[in-house]
Amino acid sequence: MMGAPIIVYAKSLGASSTVLGIIAAFTPLMTVFQLPAAQHLERYGYRQFVLMGWSLRSVFIFVIAAIPIMGFLDTASKMALLLASLFIFNLLRGISSAAWMPWMAELVPEENRGRFLSVDQLFMYGGCLLSLIVSGVVMEGTVEPIEFSFVFLISALAATASLRCIKRIPEVVAEEKKKLSSQKVPWSAMLRYLPFRELIIFNVLYMAVIGSLGVFTVEFLRDTSHFEISQVLFLSSFSFVGALAVLPFCGRVIDQTGSKPLLRVAVGVFALVIALWFLVAAGVLPAAVWLIAILNFLAGAASANFNLANVRITMSTMPEMGRNHFFALFTVITSLGLGAAPVTWGLILDAIGSYEAVTGALHWKRHSIYFLALLALNVFAFLYIRRLHESPGAGKLEPSLIYAKLKRSPRFWHR
Repeated sequence: MMGAPIIVYAKSLGASSTVLGIIAAFTPLMTVFQLPAAQHLERYGYRQFVLMGWSLRSVFIFVIAAIPIMGFLDTASKMALLLASLFIFNLLRGISSAAWMPWMAELVPEENRGRFLSVDQLFMYGGCLLSLIVSGVVMEGTVEPIEFSFVFLISALAATASLRCIKRIPEVVAEEKKKLSSQKVPWSAMLRYLPFRELIIFNVLYMAVIGSLGVFTVEFLRDTSHFEISQVLFLSSFSFVGALAVLPFCGRVIDQTGSKPLLRVAVGVFALVIALWFLVAAGVLPAAVWLIAILNFLAGAASANFNLANVRITMSTMPEMGRNHFFALFTVITSLGLGAAPVTWGLILDAIGSYEAVTGALHWKRHSIYFLALLALNVFAFLYIRRLHESPGAGKLEPSLIYAKLKRSPRFWHR
């Protein structure tokens, strides 16, 4: 719903780089509503909270599926309705996702989280790969509006079917666990907790890099290299192939090696990928199908490694007391960075416009400048990994001790 198909459909309606950035930002920006939602998790329970939100959001996927075949609307009206539906869809998703991370953290033992997360992501990337292949087959050649509708309808039906799976996930039944996780903690105290603060800074840095990459690589292939829609979708699918190729291996080793080595590998591979995109956009390397496929494959492998390691270290960093609020604040801050990235870069790309310059073999245009800036941020994020905290006892602090210390001295969180 929020991947390449929605981007190419918006592009077919004449969306600018800024509008594409706004669409990409909807998902992360709407997570800000996790902060007020976190205080209601104890009342409804994790499973019921997710079910309510995901049931309502599915309705708006059906609305989006109908937009391309609304012949009585002009292009501007379709764009407005699309943006409104995506806004509400992501708003409901953002509210309900407040329950997901604390739910999984309670259900999955820490010693098995690496393996669980790798299997979880293996199925997720498999579903993404299947959806892009189906989308590419449906939209082969000249694309008609009804083909966009058919692709979005598949998404709506899949969202509806997924609700049955949600109902089968066990609820956290221990009331003391729920109350402990729902215990309110002041924001200032959470931000003074050093492992938590360093993790947030690293994630904000990294989200500034990857938050816009999927959007503007698609735009580059469509606008500059003139790839067909089906080609863009099939090439995008290589990112999921890359993820599926590495996850079985990474899932077996991360519980033994820890998260930081895998984070370094992921960020390092992303640096290579962005550097090669820069050379393609600068005219040094050709925008050949085989090269784009390799870049997407490597990006997918790096993304899978990063997501696996980042979620694992995040779960270990959060203390048990106030866990719901820690997860909510972490998600909101990092998601704001993830949401600001595509909007900011979209504005910058539109501002650069048709600017061109040549320096030796390098052709300086809007996308080559963009990729070089991402590369600089990526290197900075790589150097920041050493500041992250990962210890065997992370996330297992004694709740009663935390609460007692917090009441006496908020400076405890510096420790």
